[in-house]
Amino acid sequence: MGRGLWLLLVLAPWLALAGAAHAQAPVPWTDFKGRFLTEDGRVIDNGNGKVSHSEGQGYAMLLAVVADDRPAFDLIWSWTRGHLQRQQDGLFSWRYDPGAANPVEDPNDAADGDIFIAWALTRGGERWADPALSEEATRIRKAIRQKLVVEAGGRLLLLPGIDGFRVETEKGKQGNTPPDLILNPSYYVFPAFADFHTIAPDEGWDRLAADGMTLLLDARFGRYGLPPDWLLVTGDGRLAPAPGWPPRFGYDALRVPLYLAWGRAPAAQLTTLSAWFRGTYGALPAWVDLATGKLAEYQAARGLQAVAGLVLGTRDVAAEVPMADDNYYSAVLALLVVAAWHDLSRP
Repeated sequence: MGRGLWLLLVLAPWLALAGAAHAQAPVPWTDFKGRFLTEDGRVIDNGNGKVSHSEGQGYAMLLAVVADDRPAFDLIWSWTRGHLQRQQDGLFSWRYDPGAANPVEDPNDAADGDIFIAWALTRGGERWADPALSEEATRIRKAIRQKLVVEAGGRLLLLPGIDGFRVETEKGKQGNTPPDLILNPSYYVFPAFADFHTIAPDEGWDRLAADGMTLLLDARFGRYGLPPDWLLVTGDGRLAPAPGWPPRFGYDALRVPLYLAWGRAPAAQLTTLSAWFRGTYGALPAWVDLATGKLAEYQAARGLQAVAGLVLGTRDVAAEVPMADDNYYSAVLALLVVAAWHDLSRP
């Protein structure tokens, strides 16, 4: 199936409803703010000890742009910049624990948080014609490109963070092979890469996206052909679920199909993912063990139902409005799907 035909099939149910969905976008955002955003701009992960993450701050900034909520955007950005931004490079420490003596005990960054923050600033600068936001976005985008994008095995690859994801092997120590790399496939935010490429075509974001697509085609494991939460890329180019983490398509990798569909990936990228969602629609397990094929005995966050609808091209509007008992992760997945439908409706 050609890419054009695939996009038409995926978007057909949405195009008829695009205007209504655009009007609805701020409604679940208002609910999300009331439940997960503090008065000073911190996004609370209530399913994880009420900590905050750079990715959650970035998600909320982007959602505020989609909802055209400049006051909330400024509030979130001010807290993020004041509490998480690293002085040495402009990137963002990944975790904030309000109950700890040192709330930012680990200053390492997380690529997806950095990317979402840069993307939100990019889009905010465009939407509100604010050059200060665009300039900050440029600074962060360039730092991501310099610090987190590496070339290995003929591919541009995205490191999950600056520190801790290069593993020196004995062969490497002897000078025979480069170090092994640990990657997180769910940090490849393809729609952001497309916008970055439009703004800075000489920075290689198109190649990072293309290489990421081929990487994800190769990094499919188990009976269902799904990507892992964490991926090992050895110095000699072999791929495997990363040691040190359960070999699962789970909490992290659930975002891979969201970003592929949002980034208008070719149909071949979504074949096995579409088959998985079609076969489990309405009762999606929280994870799949890629080594044994075992399924979790409990269902995934409800927001994943909205992700499944996006991938299958069938809107599940009920799943896109967070329920009162949804935790942060389920709620934010649902709203990110609303943002994706909003973007896919545009020419």
